[in-house]
Amino acid sequence: MSEIILSVLKISIIEIFYLTGLTLLAGLILGGFERASNNLMQRSLGRKGIFITAWLGTPIHELGHAVMCIIFNHNITKIKLLNTKSENGVLGYVEHSYNPSSIYQSIGNLFIGLGPIFSGIGALVASMYFLVPRSFKVFKMFVLEGINNDKIDINVAGSLFKASGVLIKSIFNTANLSSINFWIFIVAAICISSHIALSKADIKGAKSGFIVLFVSIFIVNFILRYFSINTAHYVMQLGRYNAHLIAVLLIALIFSAFTLVVSFICYVLFSLKNR
Repeated sequence: MSEIILSVLKISIIEIFYLTGLTLLAGLILGGFERASNNLMQRSLGRKGIFITAWLGTPIHELGHAVMCIIFNHNITKIKLLNTKSENGVLGYVEHSYNPSSIYQSIGNLFIGLGPIFSGIGALVASMYFLVPRSFKVFKMFVLEGINNDKIDINVAGSLFKASGVLIKSIFNTANLSSINFWIFIVAAICISSHIALSKADIKGAKSGFIVLFVSIFIVNFILRYFSINTAHYVMQLGRYNAHLIAVLLIALIFSAFTLVVSFICYVLFSLKNR
């Protein structure tokens, strides 16, 4: 019996990692980029420096929470897309309530917490589609259509690394410099990526949903194992899902890193000016 429990526990851990692990990992990395970028902007321009990007980034962040609340049937009790008069540093918020006895709504806490990553990436991809369509085609061809593996391996990693280089070259080229759409896209990308990461409150809210999801997966796997139904094949199929997920998360990571570089340049310039 103990061997069965350990086996089910192992497959459950693998499944929940494939379902949410990469998004959570990307969220932590994005959080690091965002904190560093915002810190540099505040040191350069003061608190007003945050609102240079918050006017667009924060509403998209909060809409990510709100959309997930609707999907998971949570009741939105109060919403503030942008709070310009905040005294505690909270730029926006979505307050919501739910039925704790509902497994679906409880799991929803996880995805509500992760909502800003989905809304931020969606906004970035949409901006590419409308403002720099050639770069979007490159992204689609080299990243989405070029991934055919059912598992994440060195080949997928190599393809994604190559795709990121091709994507960066397609966006930051001399032909785009004379296009007003390109500069609108750059401003939008900086604003969005500066506020795409999860706050401490987001992570705290997502934690309870993560636990409920894991327990649910474990119970389902235990029942399937009792009836001798092998779920290994379905787990492997999640590899393709994750490869595409990494490709999409790549967009957010690229522009978050770009925003960090821009913030650092601003900090250096203002430091030299004030000497």
